[in-house]
Amino acid sequence: MNVSPLTMVELQDLEARAAAGEPFSRADAERVMACPDLVTVGMLGETARKASRGDLVTFGRVCVVGPGGLPAERGDAGEVRLEGTPASTDEALARVRQAVPFAAGAPLTGFSLADLVALARGDHLALVDFARDLRAAGLEATVLPLDRLGDTENTVEVVRAATRGGLAVWRAVVERSTPEARLDHIERTQAVQRETHALRAFAPLARFDAKDTPSTGYDDVRTIAVARLVCREIPSIQVDWSLYGPKLAQVAIAYGADDLDAVPATDTLQLGHRRSPAEDVRRQIAAAFAEAAERTGRYEPRS
Repeated sequence: MNVSPLTMVELQDLEARAAAGEPFSRADAERVMACPDLVTVGMLGETARKASRGDLVTFGRVCVVGPGGLPAERGDAGEVRLEGTPASTDEALARVRQAVPFAAGAPLTGFSLADLVALARGDHLALVDFARDLRAAGLEATVLPLDRLGDTENTVEVVRAATRGGLAVWRAVVERSTPEARLDHIERTQAVQRETHALRAFAPLARFDAKDTPSTGYDDVRTIAVARLVCREIPSIQVDWSLYGPKLAQVAIAYGADDLDAVPATDTLQLGHRRSPAEDVRRQIAAAFAEAAERTGRYEPRS
């Protein structure tokens, strides 16, 4: 890539701020998003990651439980995660109760906070009660979809309602987005964290690509870097291993990501210990010149 020396000069003033852990403004983020020099963008993101976490990159092994029932085994999961949209509050509670023995002490998380709001008919007080029932049944946390809960003010109130009911909201994701909306989602995540202090990780890459405006690898790495530079109050910037695979995960670490989520808890290919998903993750993290550490679904070190 031939890049004008002027490009690096244009972002030179941001290097010291990234190293100092200072949050970036919207104007700063727009400059990084528009920068054609991916080397410079990566340098800023990696500098911010190291300022926040040093060389540590964490990963979590997750056993996913779909609406069809419990899998044959949970493997060596540090988290059991319920996925799918329950048709009613009763169904949601029944799925939680069924999964508690299967989790066998591993953190049980699941569902989308947007779906829980819908089951509570948009009533925040009813959501508090529903969250309390889910927590009593054994669910520890749910996930926050940044693009499905309206504006920032409403998103903050929904998170507060869930946590008031005892249900943690540790992880924020983006389900659908466009390149133009990515910065809006990043800013909203930082604002929600500033108001609630609930989040432990943010996965800024959309889980489902828009057919008319698919993202590119260039968009993805810039998004990772900007998320790390803007969301300085969120401990981890995350990439979903099961969605994006080892190649993007390794590159994402060089651009500021410091957590790999949804690593399979079982070796379905039966390739042996050295080629198991956990060992593959460790190799990819080491190849990115970082130190791998496994965590639980609570984002705590796993012994």
